[in-house]
Amino acid sequence: MYTLLFLILLAVPIYAVNLQVPFFLDHHKLQEQQNTLKLKTIYHHASANGPIPKLFRKLDVDQELLSVNQQHKHIYDLKSKLSMMDRPSAADRDDLLLEINNSRDKLVRWNTLTSEQQYRAMHLESTIGVVPDVTHRPSVISLAMMTYNAYLDIDLNNTEWYDLGAAWHLNKSFGWETDGIRGHIFASEDDSLIVVSIKGTSAGLWTGGPTGEKDKINDNMLFSCCCARISRAWTPVCNCYQGNEYRCESKCLEKNISQTDLYYDNALAIFNQVYNQYPNSTIWLTGHSLGGAVASLVGITFGVPTVTFEVPGDRLAAARLHLPHPPGARSPIWHFGHTADPIFVGVCTGPVSSCWYGGYAMETRCHTGKVCVWDTVKDKGWRVDIRSHRVRDVIDGILLKPDEFPMPVCEEEKECDDCGLWQYFDERDPPFISSSTEGPTTTSKDVTTTSEESTTTSENASTTTSEHATTTTTASYRFSF
Repeated sequence: MYTLLFLILLAVPIYAVNLQVPFFLDHHKLQEQQNTLKLKTIYHHASANGPIPKLFRKLDVDQELLSVNQQHKHIYDLKSKLSMMDRPSAADRDDLLLEINNSRDKLVRWNTLTSEQQYRAMHLESTIGVVPDVTHRPSVISLAMMTYNAYLDIDLNNTEWYDLGAAWHLNKSFGWETDGIRGHIFASEDDSLIVVSIKGTSAGLWTGGPTGEKDKINDNMLFSCCCARISRAWTPVCNCYQGNEYRCESKCLEKNISQTDLYYDNALAIFNQVYNQYPNSTIWLTGHSLGGAVASLVGITFGVPTVTFEVPGDRLAAARLHLPHPPGARSPIWHFGHTADPIFVGVCTGPVSSCWYGGYAMETRCHTGKVCVWDTVKDKGWRVDIRSHRVRDVIDGILLKPDEFPMPVCEEEKECDDCGLWQYFDERDPPFISSSTEGPTTTSKDVTTTSEESTTTSENASTTTSEHATTTTTASYRFSF
């Protein structure tokens, strides 16, 4: 173990490495190893505009509950390894966690901290951390299965939920279980490794699903170019656009995002609870679609290793949330996907797309961290189709077919731009006509929806290969807040 650390030190300048690892790292397990995890806890956080906005609940999963929910009685094997990464310092992360602990009634993000705290957070530290081995196929399958099982309902009858806050004494008839997000917590036998799986967009993109409308608001706020202003047929989620041109008021957009209680904020609260319960454990995040994007944003916030599946481009959302993220080569974020998924490659746009019919403005395509892409369009002749966005299709159609689909190389997306048609301006850019800065609306589009089975798409994906990152990053980076 010590020989390995010594060799790493020889390869990296001493000023660039912080060997103090008090955050999510067990000092006694600095080695590659196999871990076996099982479902241990489920968190449920209500959305801000749900029937019970402040509801925050926890369910400890015991053998009796698993016996009546066989789909959750799965054992997951994960392989870990050591890796260099850049992330906010432990002190900066603790500052943010402390604010989240002490501020239940207001949104807490990096840009809500003091100027001094924000300045410190601009400088990321290099450290050695335990990360998932994304070249190990069984481990990636296990993480994908965790994201899939986060969609599955559990039998809520006779379950004992613990309220983190006021005791509500609710039952299923209140409708609380279909509002907000869920975090499924998987743990190893000794709790040294914890994986948090965040539930993504409801399965019915067109039928809505139980949380579909709120998922749509979150998707359109974070992954559209400007308030989901697509055409006159749409009801935008904010009013920061100017006329019918591709012009968007930057301050208005930032204000609406900063004042909107997003799933990202709910996931921060879940992560805070998990960290408080397991302060000495290694914590990873995972998720699919919107859940994967939310997991990625939380992972960037704290520098936590995160593996996602088929997420929309999250780089623009990270910038709008002022997250201090490093270049992709040293970021512990990995995004798996394939080129037949229009949401992952960013082509689920336009009047003939399924996203348009479903009311989703999924306009971004650039990802943080590294992308791990199977080129199913070029290599296998797959047609670009929204139905291939389902994580079960990735598991059955790709991951469980190793002979047909070798594990992809994970690379940084270097040449990628979002929203190239849009011009963003503020009061410093004449001529300036202020847009309305009212809060976001609760609707996203007035349109007749169709079912998944009857919907086909004509999105065409262009396949690009990112150039592998070969540059060496330095000890710190500066970011503008």
